Amino acid sequence: MSENAPVIFVHYGPSAYLRQTLRAAKQSNPGKTVYFLGDAANRRLCPRGVQFVPLADFAQGQKIRDFRAVFRPIQGSKHKFNKHGGMERWLGFVFERWFIVENFVKDAGVGRFWTFDSDTMVAGDLAAREPRFAGYVATQQCRGCCLNGLINSVSLLADYTAWMIGLFRDNKFLEMQQERLREHEGLAFNEMDAWQHFRDANRVAACSLGEPKEGEVFDDALAITKGYEVAADKVLGRTPVKKTLLDRRGALFALQSGGTNPLRLVTVNLSWLPDFLYRRILPFCRPTGRVEFDESYCRALDVGAPMGHALAVRLRSALSGLRFATT
Repeated sequence: MSENAPVIFVHYGPSAYLRQTLRAAKQSNPGKTVYFLGDAANRRLCPRGVQFVPLADFAQGQKIRDFRAVFRPIQGSKHKFNKHGGMERWLGFVFERWFIVENFVKDAGVGRFWTFDSDTMVAGDLAAREPRFAGYVATQQCRGCCLNGLINSVSLLADYTAWMIGLFRDNKFLEMQQERLREHEGLAFNEMDAWQHFRDANRVAACSLGEPKEGEVFDDALAITKGYEVAADKVLGRTPVKKTLLDRRGALFALQSGGTNPLRLVTVNLSWLPDFLYRRILPFCRPTGRVEFDESYCRALDVGAPMGHALAVRLRSALSGLRFATT
């Protein structure tokens, strides 16, 4: 466990929140190397101190070619989301991400590492939490459904990506997935499904970061509120989120329902939430270890939209459309 496990993010396309999530990872872990595997569309969003790596350099090789030869989107008839590059591009990338990371860590000589979805704010010293996961090959997020967090074995990636290729070569398995999606029309077969199939079949020793340990938790998503107190206001009037307390010592806490003790959030996932929340949380992402809850140091996260937010969103949308029309 002596290796200083780096932090790796992977993302294609421009997303303004990357400035905040990458900065949060570095300022809360100044002793770790933070890598951002990105592209020309988001390189400008990579802050100082974070090492940018062109993901295209590692999106190649025989193994990823084998995957692309067999991949096809498997989705329900109502699986419609607005993703950069289109839904089929996105469904391919969520699998390819792991081939890219596998190639990168092998090239860089990395034996173990942390990785999170790119809309995750790291809000604490990761090295201080690593010993509690020493008995696991890997950790999971997405309520225990996806590979994420600390990966203690690079060989696990090689096995996982090979398993993905095997699943897409298994026509009977794919037919079963398509049948499942006739009932669950808003879903798609993705890397989370592949991970659960691989994990269960191979009895992988993995634990969920969403399960509290030592009074702390790695948040699955601020917008997933089951088991937690909910903020009084909805974000933009529509999305409920956990009631979150900002501790000026450099920590975040979420209040559990039922009056139990607040949990420290080591990471905060901001999927489906606006950029202004990333900016409000960033100052509290610091290289802290354990911080005992003390309400006198805390204030509630303000989830209200700043003045002019709606106008700014419309202007960005208009400018984005103009750039698209002129390219």
